[in-house]
Formats: sequence, C-alpha cells, structure tokens
Amino acid sequence: MNSIAFPLGSRRRGPDRCGAVIVLLAVLLPVLLILSAYAINIAYIEAATAEVQIVVDAAAQAAGRAYIRTGDQAAALAAAQQCAARNPVSGQVVPFTADDLEFGSSQRESLESSYVFTPLPNNSLGNAVRVTSRSLQTADPPLLTPIFPSLGTGLAIRPLRTAVSTQGTLDVALVLDRSGSMAYASDEDSNTFAMPAHAPAGWQFGDPVPPMARWLDTVVAVDSFLRVLEQTPQLERLSLSTYATDSSTNALLTDQYSDVTAGMHAISQSFQEGGTAIGQGMMEGLAALTDTERSRPYAIRAMVLMTDGQHNSGRSPEAAAWRLRQNGVTLFTVTFSDFADQNRMRRVAHSCGGEHFHATDAVQLQTAFEEIANRFPSLLTE
Repeated sequence: MNSIAFPLGSRRRGPDRCGAVIVLLAVLLPVLLILSAYAINIAYIEAATAEVQIVVDAAAQAAGRAYIRTGDQAAALAAAQQCAARNPVSGQVVPFTADDLEFGSSQRESLESSYVFTPLPNNSLGNAVRVTSRSLQTADPPLLTPIFPSLGTGLAIRPLRTAVSTQGTLDVALVLDRSGSMAYASDEDSNTFAMPAHAPAGWQFGDPVPPMARWLDTVVAVDSFLRVLEQTPQLERLSLSTYATDSSTNALLTDQYSDVTAGMHAISQSFQEGGTAIGQGMMEGLAALTDTERSRPYAIRAMVLMTDGQHNSGRSPEAAAWRLRQNGVTLFTVTFSDFADQNRMRRVAHSCGGEHFHATDAVQLQTAFEEIANRFPSLLTE
C-alpha cells in the first residue's frame, strides 16, 4: 500500500484555510449585497426616468393634438391625463394637472434653427403646448421609489421632465391641373374629339367652364380644404399655381385665402385648353414657396399637387421632385379620374416624404383634400 510522506515540521492546513474563506465571505457578503442593491437601484432609477420622459413626450403630443383641434385647454389636459393613464410607469400613473401644462407660441427663425417656446397669457390661442412633470416631482408621498432602501433613507425618484408639442407653421403651395381634360366630367373619357357632354350648345374653350367639369369639382374640394385650415389656431400661408401646357401663379403666398378662391374663379370664367406639364407646375409652385418677400424662413414647406391626367410636356415630375427635396418641400399628390397616372404620382409623393391620394368622383376628391389638410404635421419640438 502506498503512503504519503510529509516533510518534517509541516502540517496540513486545509481546515484552517476553509475557515478563513468562510470568514472572508461572511465579511464581504453584506458589502456585495449592498453594492448589488445600489447597482440595481441605479439601473431602476435610470429606466424609470426614461419611461417618465416617454410618457411626458406622449402626453405633450396628445395634448397638442387636442389643443390644435379644439383650442380648448381643458380638452388638452384631459388628453394628457388619458395618455398617462394608458402608459403607467412601474404601476404608477404619472399625474398631470393644469399647472403642468403651458400654452403658447413656438417659432423658429430659420429652417436650421430650433423652435423657441414662449408662454402666452391665459385664453390666448397659440400653436404649442409644453408639458412638465411638476406634479410627479412634488407628489407626497412620492409615487416612484427605488427597489431597495438606500441605507435607511427614504430616497424617491422625482424626475422633472418636459416636452413641447408644436403645430408647425406652414407655407403651402396648391398646384392644380387646368389642362383641357379638366373641362370634362369625372366619369367622361376626355381623350376624344367630342366636346364635354355637359357643355352648352356652341361651347368652346375660352368660355366659362361647363357644368359638372372636373375643374368645378376641384374648386369645391379646395374650398373644403380652406375651411379646414381656417379652423386651425395659426395662419397657414397659401399660394395657388396652375398648369396646362404652360404654368402660372394665380395667387401669391398669402394668409388671405380669398385670393386663392378668386384665382380659381378667374380660371372658371375663361377655361382654356392645353396639355399636362406636371413638372412645370411643380416648379411654379416651388417658386411661390421660396418667394423671399412672402415666404417665412422658419415655416415648414408643403405642396399639394392635383392632376387628372398624365404628364406629357416639359420638365419631368421626377426632376421637379428633386428640386423640391433640395428645398425641404413635402409633396402630397392627388390623382383625379382613372385616366391619371396614379403610380407615377405615388412615387413622386413618396420621394418627397409625402402621400398620394386617388379620387374618381367629387366626393372622394373633397375627402382627399380634407385628409391632407388634417395631416399637416404636429411636431415634438423639445
């Protein structure tokens, strides 16, 4: 049987060493637990603070939409509270009271500068809402606390967070098709040599536009578009440009919407024939939007383009869209009638960050213009 020999004077230390490790663990374990609790608390506080900011952002957007739509501060507060109730933080609803909401004006000096919020006196109608989590910060007892107590102290989580929702100031170019096909009804084939079916006997181009014409449907749709804009608290500026084989600006950028109506009425009184130079019409609208004497350097730029046909003259819509993108213009396109080039207008709109709408009759056209007016952006600016 083999045996293990130990040198003289030496002894096995196994049990003593195990005991020392146990003592060391007994000393360090509370320290490790404290450090772990501290790390968990820090992570929890950071996560809770981030969630509060998300709730404040969402509440500001909800309050901003309600305020812009109604002009009612109480409706804005209710929207913020409802949003917070749907998005609790660690099981707690972030409270909002009237003191947490400020109503004012948010403007910027140029497209490159930031928006600056300025509170307005009570009952003054502005274009922005600022939401701050003051009620959460001052809540007693605190609504949010760390998971572990901090050395016996009553540490609370009281993040003060803020967000501003702004209805952006808009300069809008209306660019409308006045080609010969717009004299026909929406359900007519304009690619014929026959005169519009509803034209009176002896009618010819240059006379007042015939009844039931697509152009008259467009006039009604634009009137509805203007009514929606008139209900917003801020003044959007509009221009009117039209195109056939050529293009013209019939109303310079203005907040007097009657100028746009008058420009369309003048075309109705003497309706001319012509081709469909969509790209040229877009460039005409861009010139109106960038008119330094009338455009506002801080305004968001948008264009609403309507056509009932297919581009067949001059600069291509794609080339014009490139110029729009260079100037920060969001493009909304509307095709009217099944003879219009829907796919091309959809691609052009998407290339400029906008949307495309299609209509086959007067009711759908009016709905399309109303939807565009309602989709002009509300921005979270802080």
